[in-house]
Amino acid sequence: MSHRQLNFIGTNVPISGISKDILEMPMPNLACKNAVNQAIPAYLLKFGSHSSWSQVEVDVVLMRNFSPRGPNLYLDELMLKKYSPNVVLEKIRGSLGANGYFALKIVTAENIKCEIQKDISPFFLRLYYPVHFLFRRVLPKLAGFSTFYRKLQIHVDMSKAEIMGRLIYNGFQIVDVVDDCKETLIIAKINRRSNPSLTNPEASEGVVFRMNRIGKGGKKMTVYKFRSMHPYAEYVQEYLHSTQGLEAGGKFKNDFRVSTGGRLIRKYWIDELPMLYNLLRGDIKLIGVRPISEHYFGLYPEKLQALRKKHTPGLLPPYYADLPETFEEIVASELTYLEAYEKAPFKTDVNYLWKILKNIVINKARSK
Repeated sequence: MSHRQLNFIGTNVPISGISKDILEMPMPNLACKNAVNQAIPAYLLKFGSHSSWSQVEVDVVLMRNFSPRGPNLYLDELMLKKYSPNVVLEKIRGSLGANGYFALKIVTAENIKCEIQKDISPFFLRLYYPVHFLFRRVLPKLAGFSTFYRKLQIHVDMSKAEIMGRLIYNGFQIVDVVDDCKETLIIAKINRRSNPSLTNPEASEGVVFRMNRIGKGGKKMTVYKFRSMHPYAEYVQEYLHSTQGLEAGGKFKNDFRVSTGGRLIRKYWIDELPMLYNLLRGDIKLIGVRPISEHYFGLYPEKLQALRKKHTPGLLPPYYADLPETFEEIVASELTYLEAYEKAPFKTDVNYLWKILKNIVINKARSK
C-alpha cells in the first residue's frame, strides 16, 4: 500500500489523511517549531488564529458542562496518568467540533530521560536512571500499584508512543508531532472513520499482553507476548508506516514504539516465549508464516493474502531461513515457503527448521 507524502515540519503525513484546509496552509517555519512552551504555542497559529484556540486544563475538561469557546482546543501541561487518560480524551472528542484541532503539550518519558541525561554525568546516570525507571515506569503498571499511584497523585512517565496511541484509540488522527528535549507538542483532529474505543477494550499495561492477529481462514486470533512496546503502541502502527515506511527486514523505520528494554528482549526472542502457549494450544505450529496485524496483512498482495488464509501460522517464520532484507523479499520468501509446504508439508518444515536453527545459532541472526 503506497501513500503520497506531505513533508510537514520533518514529519511525513499521508495526504489521504489530511483535510484540504491543512494542505492550503503555509508551511510552519523553524521559529514556530521552537516556540512550543508559550501560552498558546506560535506553532499552533498555523492551524488557526489565536482567537480560535481555547486553552484549558484537565480539571476544566472533566466538568460536566465543559464546552470549548472556539473551534480549536489546546491542553497545556497535561499530566494524564494521575487522571484517567482515556476519559479525558473521550470527553475532549465529544466536545470538539468536527473540523477543530486538538493540541496537547506533554512532557513524555523520552523528554524526561533527555533532561536527566543533560544534568547528570554518565556514571551517576547509570546508577540513578534504573531507580527512576523502576518507580516511574515499571511499578505503576503492576497490579495494585496503579491505583496507589493514582490516589496519591504520584507522577508517572508516559511515552510519546503511548499518548499517541491513546489519541488514536479514542478516535483522533495525528496531524503533526513536534518534540525537542524538553517537551512534546501533538496536534490531532477527530477521525470520522475510526474510533477503536467503541469496540476494543482498553489496552493492557502488564508485562504479558495480548495481540489481535490474523490467523487461518482470515479469522482474528489472540497471540501472547512479553511486552517490548509501550502500551497502546499497536494503534500507532498505521501512522508509523505512513510517515516512516519500512526498513531492511520488513520492520518499521525509527520505531519509537519499542522500549529500551524491549529491544534487548527482542534481540534474544525473549518477548516471544509466551507464544509457546499458543503453540501448545494449537493456535500456531512450529514453522510457518507469522501471525500479523490486520494493517500489516493489508500490505500483502492479494495472492499471498489468500494463500496465508489457507494455513495455520507459525512460531518460527520462513524468512529466518533465507534472511530477506526488504518487504518485497519477505513476500517472496513467504510465497516460496507456502507453495513448497502445499506440495510436501513435512519435508518442507524439516528443511526450513534446519536452515532457521543454523542462521540463529551459527550465523547469529537476531530480531530487532
